[in-house]
Amino acid sequence: MKADGEHRSRLRFARRPGLRPAQRHGPRPEKRLEKRPERRSDVRAELHAEFHSVRFRVLATLLVFMGVGLFGSGAFTHAAQLSALNNRVNAELRLPAAQLEDLAKKGVPGSGGASYGSLDDLFTTFLRSGTPGGYESVMTTIRGGNTILPSVPQGTNLSSGPLIQRIWNMRAPGRTVLRDTTIDGRTVRLAITSVSLEGTQDEGLLVAANEIGKQRHLVFVSMWNYALASAATLLFAGVVGWMVIGRLLSPVRRLREATQATTFEDLTKRVEVPASTDDVAQLAKNFNHMLERLESGFENQSRFVHDASHELRTPMTIIRGYLELLNAGDPEDVGQTRDLLLDELDRMQSLVDELLILARSGRPDFVSPDWIEADDFLDDILNRIKVLGPRHWQLDAKPGGLIHADRRRLTQALEQLAANAVKHTSEADRISVGAAWEENDGGMAYGARAGAAKDFEIWVADTGTGIPADEHEHIFERFGKGHNSAGTEGSGLGLSIVKAIVEAHGGTVRLESAVGEGSRFVLSIPSGGGDGTEEKISDAETITAAPAAKPRLAGPASGPAVVASTVGTP
Repeated sequence: MKADGEHRSRLRFARRPGLRPAQRHGPRPEKRLEKRPERRSDVRAELHAEFHSVRFRVLATLLVFMGVGLFGSGAFTHAAQLSALNNRVNAELRLPAAQLEDLAKKGVPGSGGASYGSLDDLFTTFLRSGTPGGYESVMTTIRGGNTILPSVPQGTNLSSGPLIQRIWNMRAPGRTVLRDTTIDGRTVRLAITSVSLEGTQDEGLLVAANEIGKQRHLVFVSMWNYALASAATLLFAGVVGWMVIGRLLSPVRRLREATQATTFEDLTKRVEVPASTDDVAQLAKNFNHMLERLESGFENQSRFVHDASHELRTPMTIIRGYLELLNAGDPEDVGQTRDLLLDELDRMQSLVDELLILARSGRPDFVSPDWIEADDFLDDILNRIKVLGPRHWQLDAKPGGLIHADRRRLTQALEQLAANAVKHTSEADRISVGAAWEENDGGMAYGARAGAAKDFEIWVADTGTGIPADEHEHIFERFGKGHNSAGTEGSGLGLSIVKAIVEAHGGTVRLESAVGEGSRFVLSIPSGGGDGTEEKISDAETITAAPAAKPRLAGPASGPAVVASTVGTP
């Protein structure tokens, strides 16, 4: 064994050549000494955090109330048991005196009721009539005479001289005295009754004893068993409660972790929502909704700052260039530069207004819906947009009824679509507006009237250049422009504003377009309004008279075909 030990020692030294044992083992205690304070502080911090957690406080509160309840019920129960024991023992100790008195009244058995001649005869007859059992013992004694005991052994030895003398000292003539005393190291309750017979000078004592200490001990043992069972119950309840409360409050813990991990730069953290429907699960859902709103607001703010800084840089550069090249002494140059600067400022103002609209589109008060007459709204829209350019303006269909929407915002969206249509059409092209009711699958929409289950679709169509299919999604992005938009004015925010307005109403926008066949933008809004009987415009409705106007059939995707034509300039 020694050789093996030396061999292992040599192997260990061979792994670290050139080091003495003191060098090998010296640095390690220093590292442990450096880490111990950190570990202790971490443990203390974890314990401090755990003791102040909702989980611990809820569990501690429940255990305290449960412990107080168990203690109170146990104390009351065992106090009642001790009281019942005292009453029962007292009643049992008084019974022999009552039996002795009854025996004395009946007289000597078989003598026709003759009285007892001495206490010896009375006591002897009494002790022969029955023997105490259980924890009871009995004794009779006569002053200066005999001490008479039952013939069977008893649990308590009452025949010792000192005890008999003590009993005589505790007596009270004419009544029964109850006293607790110690006999052979055991607590015994004595009932001492003074006895005398008429016509005699004898004085005797009837002593009944009950080992109440043993019975109290059983109650105390029961009390300790109850205390141990209560402690085990509390321990079990604590373990189970710790796990159950931890599971119930796990969303709160994840909520705390999410709040710690959520920063101004990163709002993507979400809390896992449990499958239950309790308040904690609802709290997790509300927190996630709050983070979504914050993230959306932050994205809108960041996008606004980025877009503003990006788009305003060019006009500001142009304005600076004009001012640097301005010849203050040349009135003509000053006038031209002034006109150019005002034009750039107007473009900047328009761009800022559009960016502000997009920035506010995520706010809940962006739209304020109200009930609008659909037909009156279409007439008003057509009167507004026909001044945008000399086109063949046409009204396709009037749906009738009421729509639930923000009139100002919806007008703004349709004006954007009409302006976009004017940019991509010529004077010979047609631009039409119309609306219709469409059945939906989602039932009654928000703000709907009872029984309503229809969407309100309103469109702006043109016969212009059209949009390639691969650009249908791109043009709704901010600053997104199609290839056919080259050379046209605009910031590229118009269709983004249209989409934001429709989505704020809870609706959608779709595009039906092909190159060379024109475009059709359809806004679908879950209105919930009542649709009236759709009207056909019986006569060709001339919006702006033109000599060369010819009736033409317009067939919208939704709503009836109508015959209407208008050509002219606004």
